[in-house]
Amino acid sequence: MANSSQRERLRAAQVADQKRRRVRVGAAIGVGVVALVAIGAMIWSSLGAASPGAVRPPNATAAGDGIVVNPSTAQPNAPVVGLYFDYQCPHCVTFEEKYGLTLNNLANAGDIELVHHTKVFLDKGNADGLSHKAANAAACADVAGVYKDYHQGIFTSAYQGAYTDELFRVTLPEQVGITGEALTTFQACYDSKTMASFVQGVEDAAAKAGVTSTPTLMINGKAQDLSTLPDDVSQLKSFIDAAAKG
Repeated sequence: MANSSQRERLRAAQVADQKRRRVRVGAAIGVGVVALVAIGAMIWSSLGAASPGAVRPPNATAAGDGIVVNPSTAQPNAPVVGLYFDYQCPHCVTFEEKYGLTLNNLANAGDIELVHHTKVFLDKGNADGLSHKAANAAACADVAGVYKDYHQGIFTSAYQGAYTDELFRVTLPEQVGITGEALTTFQACYDSKTMASFVQGVEDAAAKAGVTSTPTLMINGKAQDLSTLPDDVSQLKSFIDAAAKG
């Protein structure tokens, strides 16, 4: 009887030990699964950060065909003024010089929604051309929150000769106040051509919209005859309002 009882106690101990081992193995597997899920989540998050949507500037239009200069400022039913230009276009430089400040003032006041559609057709397909570089830099400046000032800086610099990487990476950022980590981020955006797909998308959308020359001014989607624009810039709002109604 004694031996029988001893064997039963030993057997019970073995069964209990096996149960404890199964619990430990199950816990280890559970921890492993949780770790794999966490790693997977981090990888998914990283991929998401590099998704096509992430390479758009923050103030891109919903269609991805331009950049809204005055987001959340335009009054309800304000005319949408779309300006198509190429940063290497001489006529665009003179247009900006004459009408740019007035358009910006109307945008700041909420009288219009101003959208810039930056074309790069003067590069003739060269993705490393100066039009592409300027458009990419401007889009990166939107990420830095200084798009409008940077845009104006590009056109002002057009009178100083051909654009350069030094201008886009160092001179203009300094002028518009991009410094520290923001400058590092901006330069990385510029150097890696982060906005290349967005820039090309804007060009493709402009071509699809039938825009074949620059500058082109559209009011509520209708191209305007630039020769009819008022010479007196103080009358530009009245011209835009009339065109929007027509």
